[in-house]
This record gives sequence, C-alpha cells and structure tokens, in this order.
Amino acid sequence: MMKKKSLARSFLAIGSVCCLVATPGSGQEVYSSIIGAVSMTAPAGSDLYLTPSFNNSAVFRSDVTSAAAGSVTFSGASFDVDAYAGGHHLLVEEGTLAGRIFEITANTATSLTISDPDSELAAAADQLASIIPALTLGEMFPNGLGGKVEANPGNPDLILFSNDNSAGVEGFAPESIYYYGDIAKNESDEIVSQPGWRKVGAPLWESHDSAVLPVGEGFVVRNNSGMDASFFLFGEVMVSQVQIPISSKSAGSTDNLVGVPRPLAIAIGDMGLDSVVSLTTAPDAVKDTVRIYPADAGKNPSPSVVYCLYSDGWRAVENGAVVTTGDVLDGALVPAASAVVIRKVATTEDEVVYWTNTWSLPSQS
Repeated sequence: MMKKKSLARSFLAIGSVCCLVATPGSGQEVYSSIIGAVSMTAPAGSDLYLTPSFNNSAVFRSDVTSAAAGSVTFSGASFDVDAYAGGHHLLVEEGTLAGRIFEITANTATSLTISDPDSELAAAADQLASIIPALTLGEMFPNGLGGKVEANPGNPDLILFSNDNSAGVEGFAPESIYYYGDIAKNESDEIVSQPGWRKVGAPLWESHDSAVLPVGEGFVVRNNSGMDASFFLFGEVMVSQVQIPISSKSAGSTDNLVGVPRPLAIAIGDMGLDSVVSLTTAPDAVKDTVRIYPADAGKNPSPSVVYCLYSDGWRAVENGAVVTTGDVLDGALVPAASAVVIRKVATTEDEVVYWTNTWSLPSQS
C-alpha cells in the first residue's frame, strides 16, 4: 500500500531553525514533514566549508515490491516514463540499506533503473523507499550567494567549489567551480543579461542552475570580495539516518570532504564515525582524522581542530600526536551545515565504506 503524507502543518521553532511540522490528518498514515532554514555567512576574503542541511520533499513513497542490482519495482505505481530519469534520487528508508541514496537514471511505469556501483540494491526488497528530487544549485541558491551577480566572470567574488572525493589525494581537490553570473543567450542566439549559475571552463551563457548537489558531500564557498555575504539554506529536514560513502586509497592518504544534512550542531561522539575511522592506539601513531575548518581564517585555511578516535574516545591531535591529557572530547560540537574533512590513511587496497549517521530532533520539553 502506498503511504502518503498529510498536508496539514503547524509552526514550530527549534533552536535557531524555523520549521513547519506536519500534523496528523484524519484516517491516514502520516509522515511528518519538517521544513527549516539555516542562516549562513561567508566572511570576506575567506573560505566557508559547508554542506546543504536539507532535502527536497519526497514525491513518492512506498514499499519496494522487488529489487535487483540496478533496479527496483513498486507494484501499483503509475509513473510517467522517464519522469525521474536524472535529477532524482531513490532513498532507502529501512533495512540494511536504510539511509543509502541512489541516482535514478531511467524509469518505466512501475520500476526505476538505478546507478548501483556496488550491486547491493537487492537488499531493498520489501523495504520502504522514496523518490526525492535532487537538490540543485538553482534551488538551494536561487539568487546566488548573498544576492551577488558577478559582472566579471574572469575573477568572480563568490564561487562555490564541489569536491572530487575520488581523487585519492591529501588535500582539497576541486571537481567543479561555479559562480552566479549574468550572461546568457536568448532564443535568437543573442547575448543577453540573465542571471544564473555558470561553471568555470564552460561557455559563459550556459546555465548550470540544474547542477546537482549530492547528499553528504561538502562544498567550499570562497568569498573573494571585501564584504561578508549572507545567505540561507532551506528545505526539508532529513530525520532518517543517512549513509555517506567514505573513500580510502592504497596510494596514500585520502581527504573526503563530507557533511551530513542536519540543521543543528552535532557532538562528534554522536556522529557514528567510529564505524568508518580507524582507532588510534598509540599517541604518536595517529591514523584517521576528522578536520574542522574555521569560517573566517582566509583562503585555504588550516583546520581549527583535528580529532582522532583514540582508545578512550575522541581526542584532539596537535603536531601529529594525540593530546592524551584532560577529558575526552566526545561532546565537542560540529557546527550545523558545516562540511568536515575525513582524512583516511592509506589502506591495503582502494575501498569505499559507508558512514551511517543517525539523528533525531532534540526534545522540546
């Protein structure tokens, strides 16, 4: 049976996040939908490490009837053919794959073709899953960053980097660079002024408003100007668990720029990272680390703090060694909407493991 969401909503404020919360309708099973916004500021002349804190609302949710590597079927569905091909994700909400997000590449009236590199999708059979429109640059930042339209595409003031987590290197490896510019072409192939997202290296008039922001990946906003830029992240709060891929390479240490789609700060001890980072047992033999970056320390900043999972809990790392004095730092907060770098030491072979982050809204009592 298809499971539907109520449309009745009431207002609720949680900390610094303003939310709309679904209230139960009459005579139907209800999934609460919480809409929120987080205010962000990119300081002048600095890099801001961030991750989108929200999702788009699901457009379909039901139990998977059958699943195999690369496909799932929903009995009783009636999709328009290829309506979800590109720009949509499948979120598995139950079972061993709960929190895994897959790209939809095609669909029939009842089935979805899925990008499934690890061929694990068969485990989604009989589990609840939903179709979610992917977040795009144009949706997340409809008016650019801080309302800035770049007049000089050769040296934009505000740019957004996406990260290539597959690069297998220690350090940030940009995959794509975007800015909000105003050059376009009309139907007569004439150059006109039309603000929208542009991609460095692509024709100036190409719009990249539909560029997808992958869930769980981090981004860097670089503010080259002399003024702070303020903007909002907005969308549906994802209260289900989420699984995020973390890469390691045999060739050397690998930096993963990642973030969880949560609207509130999370204690590092509550993030579930112990499942994907190696335990450090000797103070002078640090293994995997988690690096938090400041928001106002210029471009290409050094991390403000480095953590590792030590024998007795999370501890700071200074000058390549564990700080073993004082209390453990399990309660240290990772700021809301911030991306972090998980640096994996070299492994015997290239591999991807999935970090499962489980989270719930704090009690309001």
